Order: sequence, then structure tokens, then C-alpha cells
Amino acid sequence: MSEYLDIKKQLQACRSKEETFKSLVMLSKQLPRLSDDEKVEENKVKGCESAVWLISEEINDSRHFKADSDAKLMRGVLFAILSIVEGKSVADIQSMDIQAELTDLNLSSYLTSSRSNGVLAILEKIIAS
Repeated sequence: MSEYLDIKKQLQACRSKEETFKSLVMLSKQLPRLSDDEKVEENKVKGCESAVWLISEEINDSRHFKADSDAKLMRGVLFAILSIVEGKSVADIQSMDIQAELTDLNLSSYLTSSRSNGVLAILEKIIAS
């Protein structure tokens, strides 16, 4: 959770769309890349403008996620989203208001309607996993 709080603090400090973009690109560099073997159709998130892959596994009643995208901005958004849900139980994830958390991250002004649809598709896949 402290990683999420650090990301929240960083993004809330942004005063413009340009600053938010730069912060997201910096965050994108912290998201480990998926291998080509992991970038398969079954891991692809449908409904995203960019190519996005999401892998979820359960270890000791906790969900763990790996994700990647061909777009730097989306990789930063993925890193922020995963900081909210990583290591939580399925029940905890399903009871969270992840959209409200994302609003707290100050991303709403940056996400276009097509990107917002992609984020919703990512959230749906996380909740369903």
C-alpha cells in the first residue's frame, strides 16, 4: 500500500497534463515487461486502444498481477492500477472502488474517453480474475 501512496502523492502533485504525462512515463519504466510468450491473445485486454496484456495468479489467497502495454502512457496507468490491487485477496479487490482510487490519483483529466474505456476493461478483467 505504501507504493500506492507514493504514486498517489506523485500524481496529485502534478499541476498540468504535461506533468501528469511525464509522471506516468516515469512510472511506466517501473513496470516489468512481459515476455513474448506471455503476450498471447488469452492475456490481452479487449477494449483498449493500445495493446494491453494482463496476467493474474493466486498465491496464498492473494492475487498477483503482471501487465504490459505497447504504449508508455498505458504502462504508467497499469503500474498505478496494479499498485492498488497487488497482493490483495479476490474479496478485497471485488469490494474496492478502484475507479474512485483512480480518481484520487488525478488521472481523470488525462484519460480520454477511449483510454477511459480501456481502463474500465482492465478493471473488469482484474475484478473477474
